Amino acid sequence: MGFEMITKKLIVHNEHGIHARVALRVVEECRNSSSQITVCKGCKTADGCSLLQLLMLGAEKGTEIEVIADGGEEQKSISDLAQIFSQGSGI
Repeated sequence: MGFEMITKKLIVHNEHGIHARVALRVVEECRNSSSQITVCKGCKTADGCSLLQLLMLGAEKGTEIEVIADGGEEQKSISDLAQIFSQGSGI
Protein backbone atom coordinates (compact mmCIF):
# COMPACT_ATOMS: atom_id res chain seq x y z
CA MET A 1 0.00 0.00 0.00
CA GLY A 2 1.48 3.36 -1.04
CA PHE A 3 1.39 6.68 0.72
CA GLU A 4 -0.84 9.50 -0.42
CA MET A 5 -0.11 13.16 0.23
CA ILE A 6 -2.90 14.94 2.15
CA THR A 7 -3.46 18.69 2.33
CA LYS A 8 -5.74 20.77 4.53
CA LYS A 9 -6.41 24.50 4.39
CA LEU A 10 -6.82 26.30 7.70
CA ILE A 11 -7.39 29.90 8.79
CA VAL A 12 -5.26 31.44 11.55
CA HIS A 13 -7.63 32.67 14.29
CA ASN A 14 -5.18 33.37 17.11
CA GLU A 15 -4.88 37.10 17.84
CA HIS A 16 -1.08 36.87 17.57
CA GLY A 17 -0.99 34.55 14.54
CA ILE A 18 1.46 31.67 14.50
CA HIS A 19 3.75 32.86 17.27
CA ALA A 20 6.57 31.02 19.06
CA ARG A 21 4.39 28.95 21.41
CA VAL A 22 2.13 27.75 18.59
CA ALA A 23 5.08 27.06 16.30
CA LEU A 24 6.80 25.03 19.03
CA ARG A 25 3.73 22.82 19.45
CA VAL A 26 3.61 22.30 15.68
CA VAL A 27 7.32 21.40 15.62
CA GLU A 28 6.89 18.89 18.45
CA GLU A 29 3.96 17.24 16.67
CA CYS A 30 5.84 17.11 13.36
CA ARG A 31 8.92 15.58 14.94
CA ASN A 32 6.75 12.81 16.43
CA SER A 33 5.17 12.03 13.06
CA SER A 34 6.46 9.64 10.42
CA SER A 35 5.11 12.05 7.76
CA GLN A 36 6.98 14.96 6.20
CA ILE A 37 4.96 18.06 7.14
CA THR A 38 5.04 21.30 5.15
CA VAL A 39 3.16 24.47 6.07
CA CYS A 40 2.47 26.95 3.27
CA LYS A 41 1.35 30.57 3.25
CA GLY A 42 0.96 31.76 -0.31
CA CYS A 43 4.29 31.18 -2.05
CA LYS A 44 6.19 30.72 1.23
CA THR A 45 6.78 27.22 2.61
CA ALA A 46 8.10 25.98 5.92
CA ASP A 47 9.27 22.59 7.11
CA GLY A 48 6.96 21.68 9.99
CA CYS A 49 10.01 20.62 12.02
CA SER A 50 11.64 24.06 11.79
CA LEU A 51 10.59 26.61 14.40
CA LEU A 52 12.38 29.42 12.57
CA GLN A 53 10.82 28.59 9.19
CA LEU A 54 7.32 28.50 10.73
CA LEU A 55 7.85 31.90 12.36
CA MET A 56 9.25 33.33 9.11
CA LEU A 57 5.93 32.58 7.36
CA GLY A 58 4.52 35.63 9.12
CA ALA A 59 1.08 34.02 9.39
CA GLU A 60 -1.04 36.65 11.11
CA LYS A 61 -4.64 36.44 12.28
CA GLY A 62 -6.96 35.79 9.31
CA THR A 63 -4.24 34.23 7.15
CA GLU A 64 -5.07 31.07 5.21
CA ILE A 65 -2.37 28.42 5.47
CA GLU A 66 -2.11 24.98 3.95
CA VAL A 67 -0.73 21.99 5.83
CA ILE A 68 0.68 19.17 3.70
CA ALA A 69 1.50 15.71 5.06
CA ASP A 70 3.35 13.18 2.93
CA GLY A 71 4.53 9.69 3.82
CA GLY A 72 3.56 7.47 6.70
CA GLU A 73 0.58 8.52 8.75
CA GLU A 74 -0.70 11.49 6.75
CA GLN A 75 -4.29 11.52 8.00
CA LYS A 76 -3.24 11.27 11.65
CA SER A 77 -0.66 14.01 11.20
CA ILE A 78 -3.15 16.41 9.60
CA SER A 79 -5.77 15.62 12.26
CA ASP A 80 -3.30 16.12 15.12
CA LEU A 81 -2.11 19.48 13.75
CA ALA A 82 -5.67 20.68 13.12
CA GLN A 83 -6.49 19.68 16.71
CA ILE A 84 -3.62 21.78 18.06
CA PHE A 85 -5.03 24.81 16.33
CA SER A 86 -8.68 24.08 17.13
CA GLN A 87 -7.78 24.14 20.84
CA GLY A 88 -7.07 27.85 20.56
CA SER A 89 -3.46 27.64 19.46
CA GLY A 90 -3.87 29.59 16.26
CA ILE A 91 -6.30 28.11 13.75
